Amino acid sequence: MNRTIAKIISLPGTVIHFMVIPLFALIFTLYYRPSIVYEFMNMENVSFSFNTTMLFCILIVSISLTRWSLFALGRYHRVSPTYYFFWCIGETLVTSLFCALYLVLVSTDELSFFEISGIVFLNLLTILVYPYVIVWLCFERYLKNSDMSSPVDENSLIRFYDEYNKLRIVIAQEAVIFIRSEDNYVQIHYLDRGMTKKFILRSTMRALEPDLLKRGLVRCHRSYFVNPSYIKIVHRDQTGQIVAELNQDGFDSIPISRKFQDQVTKLL
Repeated sequence: MNRTIAKIISLPGTVIHFMVIPLFALIFTLYYRPSIVYEFMNMENVSFSFNTTMLFCILIVSISLTRWSLFALGRYHRVSPTYYFFWCIGETLVTSLFCALYLVLVSTDELSFFEISGIVFLNLLTILVYPYVIVWLCFERYLKNSDMSSPVDENSLIRFYDEYNKLRIVIAQEAVIFIRSEDNYVQIHYLDRGMTKKFILRSTMRALEPDLLKRGLVRCHRSYFVNPSYIKIVHRDQTGQIVAELNQDGFDSIPISRKFQDQVTKLL
């Protein structure tokens, strides 16, 4: 899972969204008073301010519902940037439907619910794109600053040597996702600035095993080492094989041998 997405759908990110998005919409509407919005909300016998307050409350409730749903979903399923983009579109649509329902109930116009929903959706989409982008960029900036300010602990670095004992790559232990062996080579899958990468090293699992065990990785199969912090869930697949699902996008499930099952589950 992209690190920015993981932060956005975390508990702090969820709280930030259902506070920032409605507040931004309220300030934008009160300050700029878009003509189409003013026309809808400055209804006879009902003030613009009152309607704005009511819609602000509806925004808080609807955004809270969708964000808590996304938070719960993210604990069990992978959320890719594309998935998150369409979630934001759907979130705006759901919010628009609630707002349109209120406007239909208090409006004296002859527009139907679907006509008002379409107008509200287009206006909300135009307004809310700003807080969505701003929050995303703030999280991106925060993660970059954290990476730059965090001191590197030499003891946490894993140095990978090839079969000729030549140093080929150095990776922080928390960045290594899993390692897979293939004949006389191993594939090292790791994170670099939030992006998943792969490095192919000419070596064997037997040669790497002592250092990997010291660095917190665990053997789950004769062909696999895995970092327990990236395991989302362990279960049986359709064939009855015990597998580990990772919390990173783009990877198939990792097999777990019965021999190593207890060892892996104790670390979760």
